Amino acid sequence: MAYKGQIIYNKVTQEKFTWLDTSKDTNGKFIRFDCEMAPGGKVAVRHVHPNQDETFEIKEGVMRLEINGETKLYKRGDKVTIPEKKPHEWSNGSLTEPLQMTVTFQPALKTEIFFEQFFGLGNDGKTDRNGSPSFMQVMAMCNEYEIYLASLPLALQKIMGFTVGGIARLMGKKKYYPEYSISR
Repeated sequence: MAYKGQIIYNKVTQEKFTWLDTSKDTNGKFIRFDCEMAPGGKVAVRHVHPNQDETFEIKEGVMRLEINGETKLYKRGDKVTIPEKKPHEWSNGSLTEPLQMTVTFQPALKTEIFFEQFFGLGNDGKTDRNGSPSFMQVMAMCNEYEIYLASLPLALQKIMGFTVGGIARLMGKKKYYPEYSISR
């Protein structure tokens, strides 16, 4: 379980999070963390949060954000909120400077656990070179954490998360790996 001040790192996507407010701290209303991404770093896949808003407050550097087929650059002092159900993908817009920002998800849901799991899979070499777990692993986890690929219709993916995800779990994929979530 995440705790305030805890730092987690994904060596594949080159993201470092420092938890500022956890689900426990806010009674599930939101989570908030500082995010640092190395030059050239990017999130693993274009994705969607059907039940959460995601807000970025840029502290240093440049964030490249693609939403609704439109790409924009955001810099120090900018704040942008991605409403629920909007597919998006973001990256460090610089190849030479780190990106530093504060990120908020509202409501919290199980997002902090998702990041622990996702970072753990990446750090253990269980993702591709972009940081994305296998399709079967994604299907095993998507309904649990309510984070979906933007490349497939959401309704279909929810069904696949149940059916294909069930098969994936029979094949040994899990929706939760206890070794990736640190107890305090």
